[in-house]
Amino acid sequence: MPDRFLIVTLSAVFCWKFGWDQRGVEVLGDIKTGSRLFPAHSPFGAIHLKYTSDAFSTAFIIALLGFFESSVAAKSLGIGETTGSSIPNMHLSANRELVALGTANVIGGIFMALPAFGGYGRSKVNASTGGKTPMSSIFLSLITLFCIFFVTPYFHYLPVSSHI
Repeated sequence: MPDRFLIVTLSAVFCWKFGWDQRGVEVLGDIKTGSRLFPAHSPFGAIHLKYTSDAFSTAFIIALLGFFESSVAAKSLGIGETTGSSIPNMHLSANRELVALGTANVIGGIFMALPAFGGYGRSKVNASTGGKTPMSSIFLSLITLFCIFFVTPYFHYLPVSSHI
């Protein structure tokens, strides 16, 4: 059992059981979701274009970080890695990784998603736990969506630290 999961779960249960939210502990509260599951927005709408000049430098840095992370992930997880954490018979190309990353970010931009990187940490965990095909990433995505839609209401009593 992961220790972080245990701490988050126990803190929410204790806050609910002992009424800490009524004794001054700040909690996350209700999480409001939109009426539509995945609302699509045009990233080129006039309302969004006014922020282009402010966001350009940040977007450029994010793109560079994504490039470096994807390149590192492709080189360390591909064939030829001798540490035992590579994915067997998986030939990875930095060019294909970057095309896939760009496609995912363009599609994600339509839904106002956060920029996506190569997922080096997730790929490392996937390789170390025995994931051999891209289906393991699809299952992880489905589990994540399930948690977002059905487990999120249970975060109501999660204590919030206002001093980090």
